[in-house]
Amino acid sequence: MKNLKKLIAVVLTFTLVFSAMAVGFAGTFSDVKDDAPYASAVARLQSLGLVSGMPDGTYQPDSAVTRAQMIAFVNAAQGLQDAAKLAVGPTKFKDVPATFWAAGDINIADPSGYPDGTFKPNNTVTYPEALALILRALGYTADYSWPYGVIAKATNVGITDGVTLSANATINRGQMAMLINNALDLNINKYVDGAESDTGKKLLSKVAKIDEYVVVATHDTNSNVDEGKVQVKAVTTKDDNITISDSTKTIAAGSIDFNLYVGKRVNVYSVNGTPLAVDVLSSDKTFTGDDKFDVVSNVVYNDDKKVATLDTDASVVYNGVEASVSDLHDNKSTVDGATVTLTDVNEDGKYDFVVVTDAFAQKNVVVTKDVKDGDKYINATSSLRIAGDPVKTVVVKGSVNKLADIHENDVINYAKSIDGSRVTILVVRDKVEGKVTKVSEGDKTIATINGKDYEVLNDINSDDDGLVSLDQEGTFVLNNDGKIVYFIGEVTSDNYAVLVTASDLGGLNGKVKLVTPDGKTTIYNADVSSAAYNSAKDILVTYKVNSDNVVTELTQVGTTVANAVYNYDSDTNTLSKDDNKYYLSDSTAIYNVSDDKYTAVKLSDITTDTLTVKAIYTDDYNHVKAILVSEKSLAGKGDVASTVYGYVTNVVTINTSDGTKYEITAFANGLEETYDTAIGVAKPVKDKVFALPLSKDNVVVDDPSDQGTGISGYVVDYTSNGLKLVPNGQTQEVPYALASNVTVVEKDSDGNFRVLGGLNDLVKGTSQATASDVTVYLDASGRVAVILITD
Repeated sequence: MKNLKKLIAVVLTFTLVFSAMAVGFAGTFSDVKDDAPYASAVARLQSLGLVSGMPDGTYQPDSAVTRAQMIAFVNAAQGLQDAAKLAVGPTKFKDVPATFWAAGDINIADPSGYPDGTFKPNNTVTYPEALALILRALGYTADYSWPYGVIAKATNVGITDGVTLSANATINRGQMAMLINNALDLNINKYVDGAESDTGKKLLSKVAKIDEYVVVATHDTNSNVDEGKVQVKAVTTKDDNITISDSTKTIAAGSIDFNLYVGKRVNVYSVNGTPLAVDVLSSDKTFTGDDKFDVVSNVVYNDDKKVATLDTDASVVYNGVEASVSDLHDNKSTVDGATVTLTDVNEDGKYDFVVVTDAFAQKNVVVTKDVKDGDKYINATSSLRIAGDPVKTVVVKGSVNKLADIHENDVINYAKSIDGSRVTILVVRDKVEGKVTKVSEGDKTIATINGKDYEVLNDINSDDDGLVSLDQEGTFVLNNDGKIVYFIGEVTSDNYAVLVTASDLGGLNGKVKLVTPDGKTTIYNADVSSAAYNSAKDILVTYKVNSDNVVTELTQVGTTVANAVYNYDSDTNTLSKDDNKYYLSDSTAIYNVSDDKYTAVKLSDITTDTLTVKAIYTDDYNHVKAILVSEKSLAGKGDVASTVYGYVTNVVTINTSDGTKYEITAFANGLEETYDTAIGVAKPVKDKVFALPLSKDNVVVDDPSDQGTGISGYVVDYTSNGLKLVPNGQTQEVPYALASNVTVVEKDSDGNFRVLGGLNDLVKGTSQATASDVTVYLDASGRVAVILITD
């Protein structure tokens, strides 16, 4: 086992400058797409000046990071670039000549090398090595076990968010950018009496300027502040004495939402005047207002108790816009249920800022008509303005974030600023479906549904006296406190399925073939009196199965629509056709059939602009309960979350009462892994390479795909990024990119592929006699996923 301290001896510290042998490049990189997982990290590091592009304007996120580059990163972070230039010359390492591009950096850093007197400057950095370096930069210098102790510590600290690789994987520039970006927002650690201690200072402080301010106002809270600016007061802190400037100034807001920090004393981290991060320094007191909230003579009361004393010139932000202390008194009833935050910026015991959010003047309002673009009011039990003077800004949150996504039967809470310029709408779509089994009436009305008690607030339209009734069954709408505010309809069975075929119904030998929401296709015996479905195919049904696994009830729901094409909006999960809209949700049972293969599909799998619909079932309000579509793009969707490519070394058959499954052992992702399969998955063959479709729980959920004989030849050259191969029968070398977790397998002493190897086990050569003979297998992207060393 390697020792962490030895591994990280190549650096003195690590403060994360991530570019070497590169030129400056302004703006975005041509090879970094906006939706790439590392895009925001690269953009931020670029704004900090920690990364720069190549001469062609690329960032090269898939390129591996080398040891020499890491040394250059450290020197740049310590401001030693000029010193490194002066130090260019012979080095103490026999494999780093004076002419090597990083010779000066290596001389300045004076790192440890290998016992043979080499530094191996072009060796790539692995995932745990990168994590060890970042831990070191954050002040974590304990001797964690290698490699899993390092990975575990980095994960616990928060470095690895968004990046998970195997222990022997090579780190690339995109992944490193994500790790570095995470680390910048983490506090530096130090050891006090041998124990870890938080310094309270971000790693970002090493590369950014820190200014202390009180955030006074933004453009949202005060329209006199220009958009993109924030009004602040400078703060000086010395020996625990806090001095706040009497005058205000404006600074750029950058990409920071300073609305979150109005009234707070903060540290602002910035580069070239652009804020990149904020730390809150001041003390807050936060509570939920109640029906006895009030402010009298600058004293704040809640629940008839004194909460705090305000400074005589305390500032107020009410529902996102500046207000006054007297406004709080005048509108105290709306603060019931709102969030109140008091901030003492100078820590003198009196609070200087009061920020009230979600002070809803109208609550539990039921929408009576879909909101459309251009509407000035929301149609509800009372009309609520959303456009036209004085409204300038509308914030929609909760179950949706756009006005046009607010639908009939949604429950909303409505708030506005004192001047009416800013409106906040909280949309609630929580509901409970079931039967009322108990009603308790007293100070409150409590309805028991599905064994759980719910308070009933507004009169709901279930009977003449407005109260829920015993045995009432249907869909009850809840507000954001989980209380019943509305009743919208009867419950229908959610035991949905697609009827594929049926035979001999109406007799003793009836059978039905159903696709159920779990994606299984099952043939059941059926004791159904009606023969109406014997010729049916691809219809949506509800069904019941008895304890003997016999279908006893079968009922068609919805309609077949003969492959009708509907428009689909994945942002709102909305189907539309002929001016009608239909609303899908995570609870919708979604099925797909393509080339006679049926699968259950998740809502998140649907990314197309149109859907070919074969059958659809909705409630009275066009909420889709179940749907059958026919889309080749969805074939194979459902439970498959990823696909791994591996050399199968063993297959164990496991017979269960539900059917047969398998335990597959394979070399995959550079490791030896064992995977369970779902019931009904085809059995792979030992000693062959297969693609294994995995669920998010690493279960093989679809048939393994035999990858055939692969491409055989001999190795001319390889790096961590690619392999050059002369295929058998050819004379020209062919380059292949490598998958990030390429798997290398060698033969054991008996000539069987039973040994897990690495790229370093390959031998380069100019002929078949001098080089490794290999067979490579490509993944779906065309990269090499598996390499078998055949000689």
